[in-house]
Amino acid sequence: MPKAEPYAFRPLAAVDLPLLAKWLESRHVRRWWGNPAKALASMEEHIDAASVSCFMVALDGKDFAFIQAADLDDEDDEALAGQPKGTYGIDQFIGVEELAGKGHGPAFMIEFCNMLFAKGAQRILVDPHPDNAFAIRAYTKAGFQGLGETTTNYGRALLMALDRQENNTQ
Repeated sequence: MPKAEPYAFRPLAAVDLPLLAKWLESRHVRRWWGNPAKALASMEEHIDAASVSCFMVALDGKDFAFIQAADLDDEDDEALAGQPKGTYGIDQFIGVEELAGKGHGPAFMIEFCNMLFAKGAQRILVDPHPDNAFAIRAYTKAGFQGLGETTTNYGRALLMALDRQENNTQ
């Protein structure tokens, strides 16, 4: 597991699109993110959108990953019905393959989720494909609990949740 150093999150900008395009073309990302051109177009649309917040993730000043968060309160996906108010969905990937499998995924997800909780999120959902054992293992290490397999608007998914932990020591 990487040492407890902070990861830097900065809003996605148009200047980041060529690097994202390269990452989306790589085998380890493309397998789960699908058509690179379609994924990149969606990311580009979200640069100035209020519905989804996209970020580049840096380690030691170098971009190595992507993460996005969406407020799911008004989401029209039947698979997500019944979630508490203040639920966000996140998606991410490590673009630099050499840094995958070294504990960075769970570490930066925990840091990012804590930022969302500090802004009022009550629950954070992820929806990896049930065959994506690598992602499921990373989410589990980050504290996510499985809610069961479902079919979302994007296909088969294992819905996993991380709930806000209230501090009762005040």
